[in-house]
Order: sequence, then structure tokens, then C-alpha cells
Amino acid sequence: MAVIQSVRRAFMVLRAMNERPVWSLQELAQRTGLAKSTLHRTLAALQQEHYVRSHEGMYGHYELTSAVTELSKGVVQQSRLVDVAAPILISTTKRIKWPLSVATVNGSDLRVDFCTMPYSPYAIRPSSYGRRYGLFDSALGRAYFSFCDRDERRILFDLRRAQHQDDGQLTPSDLRYLIRQTRKQGYGVRRGNRDSESSALAVPIFAGDYLLGALAYSTFSRTLNDSVVSRFVPILQETARRIGEGWLAGERPPVGGLDCPLSAGATRCE
Repeated sequence: MAVIQSVRRAFMVLRAMNERPVWSLQELAQRTGLAKSTLHRTLAALQQEHYVRSHEGMYGHYELTSAVTELSKGVVQQSRLVDVAAPILISTTKRIKWPLSVATVNGSDLRVDFCTMPYSPYAIRPSSYGRRYGLFDSALGRAYFSFCDRDERRILFDLRRAQHQDDGQLTPSDLRYLIRQTRKQGYGVRRGNRDSESSALAVPIFAGDYLLGALAYSTFSRTLNDSVVSRFVPILQETARRIGEGWLAGERPPVGGLDCPLSAGATRCE
């Protein structure tokens, strides 16, 4: 546990130092709530790894180095979307009980980056994470394809046609109808062929005018009727709106995210 706490303290300090260019030890102690002795050890470790610098000419002040930018090089848009969407989807599923999933474009398909099936008592499978869904035969794909801009739509269509020859059955007229119908109703839908199969509703996720991905609600085919659509589409749209707002706000974990055990009367983490 001590090792884990030290790592958490290091990230707390990095998040705090990201708020402005230069910090004194006293200022960091006040901002993070860490004891100066603990903070000094943490800063020394970060200096050794070249994430923080301090030298005689800085008179006891500290600043981040450009090395911290390397920590985010492996983070792609999908990762950030999951960071924003996951807590919103989990809280929504706990309220409505049905599973939700968020997906983004991956090649010529939509790929599920996060789902709440583990949190739902009515999930048809343990998880849909990593599952791929077609552009034209899934609720997620229809929602994304119908609401993306014309240039992206052409790219996706060409990719899909090159990779899936069976999609040649879709005529331009079919596609225009699919897009027009989906945009008119505001959501994509897929109905299973059998009662035991799943059906889904999906809406686009926008951050301003930028299309991030699609959000889906899944249920059993036998339960998907007009009443269910009328009830859950507004929930999906509101959930997608919250995700988009969170994306634009650049939500991130709070600096004071360290749950350190304090002894009676103590005011700082040691």
C-alpha cells in the first residue's frame, strides 16, 4: 500500500504543478495538503525521472519539464472519450438498469470502447467491449454514418465498399433513405430477427459541431416497441449531451484525489 500511495502522491503533485508554471515548496504543500517532508521526497523522485526541475538559480522553486508531455503520447481520442463518458454511462445504467455502450470509428466499422453491461442486470452478454458493428446494419453504425459530415461519409463508404463486397447491394437510393430516415427520427435503430436476440437504439455524440462517436442502448428484441423508443431515446440524447459537454469542459480528475488514512487530529498526508 505504501508503494501505491507514493505513486498516487506523485500524480497529485504533477496535476497540481500543471496549474501554473512555477511553484515553491510552501505553495505546493498548501495546494496538495502534503507534508513538506513527504512533498520534498516526491519532488526529488520526479526530478530524478526528469519530470520536474529545480536548481540553485530557482531559489527553492520547482517547475515541470517538457518530459511530462511524453506521458500523454499514447492517449488517443478514444481514451479521452472513455474518460469522460464512463462515469456518466455507469450512473445512467444504475438508474435505468439497461446497458449502454459508446463506440467510435475504427476502420470502416464502429468499435465499442466502453460498455456498462457489467453494471446491468439485463445485459444479453457479459460485455460488448471491443465488438465491431457495421455502418449500415447496426444502430451504432447508422447513427454515426447518418450524422457525420459528407466528406467523412464518403470516406467511410469507400472503405466499407473496399473491405466488404456484400455491401454492393446498397444502392445510392438506399443510403439516401437510410440517412434521411435516421436524421429525421434522431436516432439509429437495429431490430433483432428473433425475440431472443438483442435490439438497439443509438444516437450521435457531439461536442459542439464535432462528432465524437455514438451511444447505444440495448435491450431484448421482444421488448423494443414504440413505448420503449419514446422513453429511452430522450435518455440517450441527454446522456450524449452530457458527454459532449464534459468533453468540451476538458474534465479531469481533481488534484485532491488522494484518499490517505489520517490519524486522529492529523491534517496532512504523510
